[in-house]
Amino acid sequence: MLMQHLDLNAYLRQEEGQFFERKSLVHGAPGHKRPRNRSEVRDQVAQYLAAFANADGGVLILGQEDDRTLTGHSYPADALEDILSVPERRLTPPQPRGWIQEVDGHHLLVFSVPSAAQAVMVHGDGFPRRVKDEVIQDSEVAINAIKRRGQVESYESDLIPGVGLDALDSELLRAAAKSAGLDPADLAGFLLERGLAEIRGPDLLLRKAAILLFARNAKSLDHPNAGLRIFKVDGAQRLTGARNNVSEVKPRLEGNLPHIIRMAYDRIGALIRNSERLHDLFFKEMPEYPTFAWQEALVNAVAHRDYRETGRGVEVWLFSDRLEVRSPGDLLPTVSLESLRNRRQVHASRNPRVTRVMAELGLMREQGEGVPRIFEEMESSWLPMPELALEGGLFVLTLRNTPVFEGGRPEWLAFVRNLPLNIRQQRILAKNEHGSFRSGEYQALNDLDRDQAYKDLRAMVEGGYLESPEHPGQGAVYQVKVSLGHPESGRPDPRQFLRIRMEDRGFLKNQDYRDCFGVTRPAATRALAGLVVGEVLVRKDGTRTYQAGPGWEAWTGQGAKRA
Repeated sequence: MLMQHLDLNAYLRQEEGQFFERKSLVHGAPGHKRPRNRSEVRDQVAQYLAAFANADGGVLILGQEDDRTLTGHSYPADALEDILSVPERRLTPPQPRGWIQEVDGHHLLVFSVPSAAQAVMVHGDGFPRRVKDEVIQDSEVAINAIKRRGQVESYESDLIPGVGLDALDSELLRAAAKSAGLDPADLAGFLLERGLAEIRGPDLLLRKAAILLFARNAKSLDHPNAGLRIFKVDGAQRLTGARNNVSEVKPRLEGNLPHIIRMAYDRIGALIRNSERLHDLFFKEMPEYPTFAWQEALVNAVAHRDYRETGRGVEVWLFSDRLEVRSPGDLLPTVSLESLRNRRQVHASRNPRVTRVMAELGLMREQGEGVPRIFEEMESSWLPMPELALEGGLFVLTLRNTPVFEGGRPEWLAFVRNLPLNIRQQRILAKNEHGSFRSGEYQALNDLDRDQAYKDLRAMVEGGYLESPEHPGQGAVYQVKVSLGHPESGRPDPRQFLRIRMEDRGFLKNQDYRDCFGVTRPAATRALAGLVVGEVLVRKDGTRTYQAGPGWEAWTGQGAKRA
């Protein structure tokens, strides 16, 4: 049962991601906008809705720009009917048709599809699947395998006969429905919409995901280890017997998952100290672990753990030199330690119903985004990269609190932090004022492959930060320029570095702009939208990539030479 009365404000303000996409229905220069080609729009609707259905469901809104400006549509009635009926006509099995909804005087086209029970095909164009904020092509066999595995293996999908709405926290349920843009007064409708319940005859049967998320009390969970335990270790190693140095922080955290997470934030946050060593690097009070990093590690452990494993629960261990988060369950077959370490945004979840609701409640990043962000946070705090391991049916994520280097002149560190470089490049400069280093050291420091390390180092040579190596290639030695950091040395234009990235790959992403200009994601999004309007860049439909437009050469500096 899908509801054609979404509170669109809940979507119109948010970033696009695993469960949401926005698209404009006009194109052209400002003041000369015209409707997009109907055939192109129909194709796009079919692709996105099939992709959502082949993953975990989602919402597509047509009539909003990338910068969130509402522009609506100007199609005649027959064209509208043609577009709105695409899910019924062009997808097999058919999906719910779209509808028109007015917001601030603009008529938007809205589509909402659930996760399908079987792979959905676009007529003549295969089986797309949603992975974070992109659409990829997959096979019918692969998609159905994922869906079958979820139905067979997932604890969250099991139905619980005899348990009704009175076992759930109605206030939390209303908050979740509101955050999802659904009617907070229709709790049963919200549970059905999110796949947390099912109607069998006259009865509404809850799934275990509903109990995990909304249980009124811990007894409703009927799971001996659905909670979280916290341990404090006096030292860097666990000792036993007379030298036992481990104490459990009591009481154990139990209840619904949002309650556990919020309580854990408070409990663990009080145990994390401020780091004098990080204070020396940043000249301000800094926790020994970046707040986002340890909180996201905790949320991922709670949301993605294997709840069929009842003999143990999620544990957080705080040592003097590290924090470990231990979660029951091996990785899913489609996920590997290597892919996580390489920061690939892999869309896979053992508990997709749980993760979607927790993302809508603002408790976690969308699927595939959390682990890469943990790496980014540790990297930007100049701390060692997270360590990932599988130990006897447990997934273990370790954060270390000792900076990858210590010392350095405060003036030099302040200078390096303000350079238009990505954080990897800043880390090597901060460690090597007027020194030299090998390409292998750069790879090890930043946990990079050789190709990415070469691109970073070449950009630093072209930007005037490093001397060109005397013997290029594997084992090349790079020398930091002696003049770097002196007042007269100046600062290169960050557009030079953006140009180099465009030359390397032929396209740019939001992350590239953030790296080169040192701004936040929303600021980069706004800036890139402005460059598209000014025809400096052209955004490729259906992707998050930007290619050079007619004004690119002039904007980056005519005559700029490629080294």
